[in-house]
Amino acid sequence: MQTLKTVLVVFSALSLICVSSFGCGKEWEDEISGTANRGFEGKVIDVEAASVKTMDISYAIDAIGSFFSNENVTITSVLQIDDEKALLAVEKARSIVEETRAAFDKLMAGARAERVEHMKTNLDKTRISLEKIGGDYKKQKESYESGLIDKDTFGKIESRYEMAKKKALTAEGGYRIAISGPAKEDVGVAKAKVEKAIVALRVAEKNLKDTRVYSPITGIVNSRMVSLGEYVKKTTKLYKIVQNDPLKLFFSVPETFAGEVKIGQTLVATVKVFPGEKFVGKVYYISPESDPSTRTFKVKAKIGNRDNRLKQGFSADIQLTTSTKKDAMVLPEEAVVSVANKPSIFIIRDNRAILDHIRVGRHLNGKVEVLSHRLKRDDMVATKGQKNLVDNANVRIIGRKGA
Repeated sequence: MQTLKTVLVVFSALSLICVSSFGCGKEWEDEISGTANRGFEGKVIDVEAASVKTMDISYAIDAIGSFFSNENVTITSVLQIDDEKALLAVEKARSIVEETRAAFDKLMAGARAERVEHMKTNLDKTRISLEKIGGDYKKQKESYESGLIDKDTFGKIESRYEMAKKKALTAEGGYRIAISGPAKEDVGVAKAKVEKAIVALRVAEKNLKDTRVYSPITGIVNSRMVSLGEYVKKTTKLYKIVQNDPLKLFFSVPETFAGEVKIGQTLVATVKVFPGEKFVGKVYYISPESDPSTRTFKVKAKIGNRDNRLKQGFSADIQLTTSTKKDAMVLPEEAVVSVANKPSIFIIRDNRAILDHIRVGRHLNGKVEVLSHRLKRDDMVATKGQKNLVDNANVRIIGRKGA
């Protein structure tokens, strides 16, 4: 009991001291810090320093992926059949189209002066011929009725007369069309013939096209399943066509980055077979679900491969840029030391070392991004000799290093 009372007395005394020392708050910590630094009072410590630099920093996700072909199809139809008949059908259909178009153009020539003149001359000739043959016909008819000539002889002149009348009627119709233009019904019929001929030509061309097999994609023949002359059925697999431009790049990203990956983001891929080369692509697919066994989600990108140097199955190291930070503050990596198990730097101001606990961002080829509320863009920071420093120590800069 005596010991317990002694402890209580000591604790009460310490409590009173804390109260009288402004509540043992930050001032108490400053007092302790000042006590620790008393051994450095008046002592000047030599250090090397570097100035703060700023630069744009890209934040990226590193991953490993594999290349796959963009598309691949297997051709299962007959490659080519005898196309001689189909070719002849196309040629015949084309000739019919040309004929119907020529007839339509002739019909639509209308009242062209030279055509009118031609049709008038033709009409005059047929009329003269009809008048002459008509006179002969009358004489022969009288002779036939009088019994002077037989029926066969009269039939010949009668046939010539009827033919002459038809020619005259045709000539008159042609002349009428030449003057007034074709009748609407004639135009409609001629136009319908042209359209019908064109449809027939298209059918013939389609039949010709069907004698060959066309791949639905542009690509490279990856494998052939048949030999020349081999009998095949309609469902026989013939060729496998692979499209390698662009290539698809599949990779997985930890689910912690789900909010940072977006469609359209740019990535850079490198492959071991082409060291030092970078292949740029864009994200086009993000899986809507995460794999519970790996806690990752799938991402797909496309990369151009016009020269076909990249092959499906290649492994690739990927750097997916998610954001860019402007004017980030960076320092040489040696400026960062551990103080009280915290990443820290010593800022040099007015020949004094100011201890600053910081957060470290990205590491960039011997440099490091520093996140601090105390560090300013025009500050100098100790890079050598800072392990001998304490907060508020006197310093002298004996060398400078660029960040």
